[in-house]
Amino acid sequence: AADDNPRISSWVNVISPQITAVTRFSNNSIEAVYQLRHGEYFSSSADNYTDHIAHVTGKFEMNSRHRFTTKARYEDGHDERGRRYSNGFGSELDSVDTYKNPEVTGAYSFGAKTSPGRIDLHVGYEEINYDNDALAYPIRDRNYKKVGGQFLYRVAGSTYLVLDATHQQIDYDVAANPENPLDSEENRVLAGVSWESSASTTGFAKVGYKEKSFDAPTRDRFTGIDWEVGLKWLPLSYSQFELSTRADTRETNGEGDYIRGQDYRLSWDHAWLDRFSTTVKLSYEQEDYEGAQLVDPREDDTTSALLSADYQFRRWLQLGIYYQFSERDSNRDIVTFDRNVMGLTARVSL
Repeated sequence: AADDNPRISSWVNVISPQITAVTRFSNNSIEAVYQLRHGEYFSSSADNYTDHIAHVTGKFEMNSRHRFTTKARYEDGHDERGRRYSNGFGSELDSVDTYKNPEVTGAYSFGAKTSPGRIDLHVGYEEINYDNDALAYPIRDRNYKKVGGQFLYRVAGSTYLVLDATHQQIDYDVAANPENPLDSEENRVLAGVSWESSASTTGFAKVGYKEKSFDAPTRDRFTGIDWEVGLKWLPLSYSQFELSTRADTRETNGEGDYIRGQDYRLSWDHAWLDRFSTTVKLSYEQEDYEGAQLVDPREDDTTSALLSADYQFRRWLQLGIYYQFSERDSNRDIVTFDRNVMGLTARVSL
């Protein structure tokens, strides 16, 4: 609930069946996955949703020096009322925002996994298309075209120096202001290191330069530092910590030219018994809305936490309980909120 709005609450029933099919031949594999997610709110039917997600992934190893991975993904999904484009006025909508999100990616790796050097090349195409035809929706529709690659060079054991370069073109279907479109291109170069110092520790750290420039000369161009860091630590075979952080630019959802974002995430998974495990996840996200025309730029800080516990009653049945908290602080009072979710889960497998 926002600070100046009364708190609201509702029970929700979520059903999410998933089917996975995998075939392997030689050193190759193909995996197909379909997932249905249906949520039904007892006190707010306007928030009900049904999502469909499907993807097919192929991994092919021609020989020890040539590998190729391709993935096709399709999501018929939704934005919750009050999230993304409906920040601050979700109560004015009579249903969730639904969209279609197809994506195709391909990656090629040259060099044996044991060789001192390796080159990875990747391409991708993605679309986001909202279903509503009202004017506020077509101006969100866009596509992403991405090409890039990275070079890895082993300096010692399982430690590699990494050079990563990416180019991305973002094109909108409709411009809210034809003389000032949001179409842009991004160029990013990162350098760093990846390592696997032991069976219990792996990670990577990359930092570098990013440039985002718009087709419209009146839009605010970004140049600055980007980074990506990830660390996985297993102090025990049944306990795992993960830490990650990144900085990037994101597409605006209403104000300014783009969003400058920074994320920090920490998680801990621990199995206390053979059948009983817990998970703790913490995250902090900072988003600054940038634009030459902004007099008072929007600044959001979002803090989230998840605590969950699961018990494996049978091979085919896992029951769990969880608590999730999220809070957004902003210099726009209308988008501030805090949210508490408590739930029970049941996972049934064949």
